[in-house]
Amino acid sequence: MTKTTNQRLEFTKALAQEAAELGVKLRAEHGEDFISEKGTQDFVTFADQALEDLIRARLTEAFPEDSILGEESGLSGDGAGYWVIDPIDGTANYMRGMPEWGVCIAYYDGTDIQCGVVSAPDMNMLCWASKGGGAWMNGERLQVSDCSEPTRSVLTLGWSSRRPTTHYTQLVGTLLENGMEYRRNGSCCISMLTVATGRTEGYFELHVNAWDAFAAIPIITEAGGLVQSDPLDQFVKQGSVILATCPGMTEPFSEATDITRWAAE
Repeated sequence: MTKTTNQRLEFTKALAQEAAELGVKLRAEHGEDFISEKGTQDFVTFADQALEDLIRARLTEAFPEDSILGEESGLSGDGAGYWVIDPIDGTANYMRGMPEWGVCIAYYDGTDIQCGVVSAPDMNMLCWASKGGGAWMNGERLQVSDCSEPTRSVLTLGWSSRRPTTHYTQLVGTLLENGMEYRRNGSCCISMLTVATGRTEGYFELHVNAWDAFAAIPIITEAGGLVQSDPLDQFVKQGSVILATCPGMTEPFSEATDITRWAAE
């Protein structure tokens, strides 16, 4: 029997919380081999794989007809619908005991992201959204910022080694020259949640993978924000540039980040 979006959402909320609690527990119990490196400033912990294994097992049991795409183990299944998961987004923060990390789970039906959940236990945040169902944090409805003044705005930034560092540094200069502020916290999902909660006016990164962003995209759009990226069918396969904004800052941030140029590359 085909599951409804609401059934998927409620299942996902419980699963994200379960995985986040496991992440907190494993970090507290970590041993000498808890952390390894995938590349320069690119870390993975024992917990990343353990959480993904848990999420995959639960999803496979509950939704055997669906495919699963995860950061650690790639794509499994041949269903048209995807569960897109990042067991720990912000691993470098997580392993250092910093709070900006989250468990991300989204359901993408092959056309649109039907629901997304982010659990950030160190920040006491459980955020979720379903298409047409609004965006929520800990039971309270979310709404993006109503700011439309560049000199009162904040844009959170991500940095990707897959794109030229010079564009990132030039972007910082452009923002400051135009009276805009910026922040960088090392987690795509947490940065995107600052937009959904109205704490910042936007988020930009030159390249993110689907598992980093898909869970937070509907949370932003259902909170009244806008997300610019490559088409989702391309995004899920090869990642994308991304710009998420409140409506009043869409044009200024689009111009400052040169989003049209990067979306075309």
